[in-house]
Amino acid sequence: MSQAAPLNAPIPSPLPWQRDAWSRLGTQWQAGRCPHALLLSGQPGLGKRRFAEAFTAMVLCESPQQGLACGDCRGCKLWRAGSHPDFLRVEPEKEGGPLKVEQIRQLGGFVGRTSAREGARVVWLAPAEAMNVNAANALLKNLEEPASSVIFLLISDAPSGLLPTIRSRCQTVPFPAPGEESALQWLRDSGLEGRAARSALAVAGGAPLRALALAEPESLELREQFLADLAELARGASSPVVLAGRWESPGEGCDLSELLLFWQQWLVQLLRARSSDSGVDEQVGVFLQRLPGAGREGLRPLFVFYDQLLQARQALSSGANPNRRLLIEELLIRWSRLYA
Repeated sequence: MSQAAPLNAPIPSPLPWQRDAWSRLGTQWQAGRCPHALLLSGQPGLGKRRFAEAFTAMVLCESPQQGLACGDCRGCKLWRAGSHPDFLRVEPEKEGGPLKVEQIRQLGGFVGRTSAREGARVVWLAPAEAMNVNAANALLKNLEEPASSVIFLLISDAPSGLLPTIRSRCQTVPFPAPGEESALQWLRDSGLEGRAARSALAVAGGAPLRALALAEPESLELREQFLADLAELARGASSPVVLAGRWESPGEGCDLSELLLFWQQWLVQLLRARSSDSGVDEQVGVFLQRLPGAGREGLRPLFVFYDQLLQARQALSSGANPNRRLLIEELLIRWSRLYA
C-alpha cells in the first residue's frame, strides 16, 4: 500500500480525448452528485491513470480554477509532495503482482476516520482487476456501506476481470480510443510522426500513450526480437521450449503481461489483413504467407489463439500467480501449431 506520488510532480490535466468524460464527471462533482465509487476502464495506453491523478488533485484542491486543481493551495502542495492525509494509493506490492486481501482490509482505518482537512477523501486502487476473490469481497464491504465523503477510484485495463458485484456498485467511466487523426496529432505534438507514428498506433490498438512508449528504442528492439522469434517458430526453425526461457521475463520496461498485450495487438493486425483486400504491411505479409488455410475457416484458428492470449493475460493479473515459464511455453507451442 502506497500513498506517495512523485515528489513535486506537476498537477496533471486531462488529455484531449478525455474532455467529454472530464466535463461529465466535473459537473457531477460540482453539483455534489459524484458517486462514491468510480470505475475508470479501457485498454492500456489511454491515460486512465493521468485522468485519475487530475481528478484526485481537483477533489483535494481547496480552490479549483476552471474545473482543475489550482496547484498553489496547501491541498495541492500536499498532494504534489505525496503526503496528503486524505489520499490513499493502493497498488500491488510488486509490479505485476496481486492486490492482496490484507491491503484491502487495511482500508478500514483510512475509510473510518474523518477527513484531516474537512473535505473529500480519495482511495485509489490500480489495477483493480489484480484483486483476487478474497480481496474483492473485502472491498465489497466498503462499497456496500460507503463512508461519508470517501471516493473510491478503481482503475482497470480489464474490467471483465472484476466481480460483477464490484462493477455494479461503481459508476463506470469508459475510455474509448480516440479517433486516428486526434491520436496522430497528439503523437506529433509529442515528437512522433509519420509512418513511425502510424505503425506504433496500429500496434498499440489506437492507444496514444502506449504508441509513444512502443516507439522508444528499447521497446522497439524488444518487439523486433520477439517477432523474429515468432517468425522462427513459424518456419519451424526454433523450439518453443527454448524460446520460453527467453521470454518468461522479457526485460526492463516490459513484463510478460505487456508482451502478451503486444502479441494480441499484433494478432489483430494479422486478422485484419487476412480478412481484407487492402494493402498489407511487409512484416505482416511475411506471417500471412506461411499461414495455412483460407477464407473464414482460415481465420478461426487465429481467433481461438487470440482468446488464449486473453486468458493468459487474465491469469497473470488475477493474483493466481501462474507458472510464467509454462504459460509462455504453452502459448509458443500453440503459435507454432498454427503454422503446422
